[in-house]
Amino acid sequence: MGRWLALSLLLGSGCDRSEASSAPDPTEPWVLAPGLASATPVGSEAPIPTDATSVLVELAPIPGDAVVIVYDVIGPAGLSGSLEVLAARGGYRRDNWVLTLPLPEGPREIRGSAVQTPEFVWRAEGETAGTVEPGRMLAVAEAIAALDPVLRGAVIDQVRLWHGELAVARAQDPGEQETIAGVSCVRVRAGGGEVCTWEEAGLPLRYDGATFSIVAAHVEHSAQLGMHAFDIPSDAARTPLVAERHEVGPQLVAIAAGDRAALLRLLVLDSFPGLSLAADGAG
Repeated sequence: MGRWLALSLLLGSGCDRSEASSAPDPTEPWVLAPGLASATPVGSEAPIPTDATSVLVELAPIPGDAVVIVYDVIGPAGLSGSLEVLAARGGYRRDNWVLTLPLPEGPREIRGSAVQTPEFVWRAEGETAGTVEPGRMLAVAEAIAALDPVLRGAVIDQVRLWHGELAVARAQDPGEQETIAGVSCVRVRAGGGEVCTWEEAGLPLRYDGATFSIVAAHVEHSAQLGMHAFDIPSDAARTPLVAERHEVGPQLVAIAAGDRAALLRLLVLDSFPGLSLAADGAG
């Protein structure tokens, strides 16, 4: 399941390295964005987080706290280009893509960006402002932070245990390994093609499908990201937020009791709207 989820996340979004409306500039110096505490090592005696920001770090860790991956893209009819993915602990991700399609009247350039934060999901093509939809992970983190301290501690313990179990499972069953851009990934069949996933980060390094392929050309570990790396344009059309939030209390109680299905549903599928849709469609 985890290996399929990573592919769904990549193909379901698309992300800029600095300002939300500009193309990536590899020469710009990046400063680590404030407000994102370092992830807690699995098995440590670190204190239980008490605020939503620290809870988000527990829910969505990233190796080295932030990574940047630049992919080469090859598609049909001579389509080519690049995709850049930024991912940071706490559920932050941004993609930029620049593609070129050769046409008789001249090449056509296709640009786009997408951002996913704990609170919002945004996507735009070309020069449009794009659209924004509500995310769900922030609501989950706020609900966990608001729990009784004993119950909150039990939920966080289960989240840490789950991450630890994933690490043990990767060590015991490394799968079919490949090294791309200096990083090991695991090859699996997915969606009629093959994906090689950097499982610790939950990000594909290569995808070969019937209509297009991508492969990581560069991976930046412990990346220093700009303060505006995950900004969303203020003029983007916003889908009205649902007034009534889903009640997550019963799921959190189940998670605290060790229910792995409840943990997967609430903290992975339900936290990413696009991923939930993909999972439902895969039925």
